[in-house]
Amino acid sequence: MTGGFLALFSTRQGEQLMPDVTISIWTAVVGFFLSFLAYFFKKWCPSLYVYILTAILGIGWIVYVFLDQGFIKTVSIFFIFVFSFFSSPVPERSKVQLQEIIDQLKEQGAREIVLSKNKERLLVDFLFSGLFIVIAVLYFLFGPDSPITLILLYSFVSLVVGLTKRVELFRSLRLFYAEHEEVLYAVSLFETKKYPLEELSEVSVQTRPDVLQLFQLFSLFSPNMDYTTSMGKTWKLSFSGEKVYFTPDPSESMAFLLKEEIHKMEEVEVKPFYHQNNWKRLLGKWYFAATVKGVGAYAALITLFTLMGIGPIVTTIVMVLFWIFNLWISDRVLKIALDMKKIDDPDLLPIIEKVFSRAGLSHVDIYVTESAEYNGFAIGANIGRSLVALTSETLKLPHEAIEGILAHEAIHVKKRDVLMGQLLRFLLIGLVLAGVFLFYKDFQNWLEHAQIFVFLSLWLLIFLLPAFQSLFTQWMEVRADHLGATLLDGGNAQMANSLTILCEYQDRALEKSAGYYVTFEKEQEANKKDKKISSLERDSWFFRFLEFQFMSHPPMYWRVHSLQTTETGWSIGKIKLWWCSRFRESLPN
Repeated sequence: MTGGFLALFSTRQGEQLMPDVTISIWTAVVGFFLSFLAYFFKKWCPSLYVYILTAILGIGWIVYVFLDQGFIKTVSIFFIFVFSFFSSPVPERSKVQLQEIIDQLKEQGAREIVLSKNKERLLVDFLFSGLFIVIAVLYFLFGPDSPITLILLYSFVSLVVGLTKRVELFRSLRLFYAEHEEVLYAVSLFETKKYPLEELSEVSVQTRPDVLQLFQLFSLFSPNMDYTTSMGKTWKLSFSGEKVYFTPDPSESMAFLLKEEIHKMEEVEVKPFYHQNNWKRLLGKWYFAATVKGVGAYAALITLFTLMGIGPIVTTIVMVLFWIFNLWISDRVLKIALDMKKIDDPDLLPIIEKVFSRAGLSHVDIYVTESAEYNGFAIGANIGRSLVALTSETLKLPHEAIEGILAHEAIHVKKRDVLMGQLLRFLLIGLVLAGVFLFYKDFQNWLEHAQIFVFLSLWLLIFLLPAFQSLFTQWMEVRADHLGATLLDGGNAQMANSLTILCEYQDRALEKSAGYYVTFEKEQEANKKDKKISSLERDSWFFRFLEFQFMSHPPMYWRVHSLQTTETGWSIGKIKLWWCSRFRESLPN
């Protein structure tokens, strides 16, 4: 979306602001190195000494960068260092500690489930990541200096971290079934997870792992727990708040998973990702990853234009047109990328028809996409090219709550909120970059001696832009709540109840998902902890301030309260109420 303006920004002013690519990459390497150094040194030295040593080495590197790059560039590089250090794939435990956990599970009578392992599964992840890594490397080598360099670098680091974790997970993952507890344990160097079978709601078997669904960049929502270690038969377990995939050895008996509550086990045939039946799906997911989740497509075009000697103005125009094109086809891309299917539930179809006919929308399709999250969203640049999607978990809510969610999304479609949100983001970024361009053009000499002023101004913009955007997006959300209520028989009360039910189910799923993580040595104590999550409770003023001023949605407690305490409808009075509440709730108690 921002590729055009980033291209425009890649001339002399960009070079003055952007840090050296080589230095940035080396900084990421240093961050990784120090993180692993701390991990290994902790085996022989007290933690305090290790922290002091890593701090000294890290500060030394940042000082060297400061002397070489200057103040402003060093700030960007510092955040690269912090990101690399804390995101590095450092194991949670050593191999010795992992073996101790395995021995303890065996002593308690847990049966190991032998996993099928072959390197083909890893090669697929490397193949999918390879294209994005190649694009990043080519941009680093041949592309102009611009903010897109930093975006690609963060993506590059994330991909490398993800691949490293996949390799270590492949090597260290062990699966156990404790019959006396009726619990499935997944242990590795990175984590220990405990899945009570009483939380198991669905079991299915796939002929092979659906890698187009499991790969991290191909998912809009939080990724599934991908424990697949081969391209063989894959078991898919649906727990509250989480879906787990693993590939047991064909000789293993998995009958213990088939509880009486699970009436039938689905068997799903999955074609290889390179099968001709998957070509459209594969292309759609690649395009989604490169244009929606990242900037790979924009980076590739900018690199190509740079190598061809095409100037920044033409590049900018092409990038803007490319963004408009992506916005226009966003509904088609997301429909393919998220594996959406039209809702055909005969109980829901009359509800859908009632809500959207009341909204005056007769040509909006309603789809479902598989996810363990509770969510609904509208897609499309205009009414004629819009659709509404609900996650598979959302369809498990009471029909009254689903009706409220559909009414909320119907207003988003009717008011063209998706298009307006994209245009607003585009306008804000364009104005900022244009301002920076003009500022640098007229005040280059002065700014060379006022880098601290530039630094503070940039950080002020970093905070103000999200706050300004949050103001409009939250207003659209509140409007969708109150106008959506007019489409319901129960008005505000039904919409408030829909949001309440959604939150309760969502919070319960988050609690369950968080409870699957255990510290094995303190497992009993961890299980006794009452981990309550409630998005309907009024938080402390600091978190309220962050939610009201920077998030895309206002706090749920306020949304529900505003519906419960006002009459059904939308008016200037409610806009004033929203504005005043937003200010008041952001203040200390």
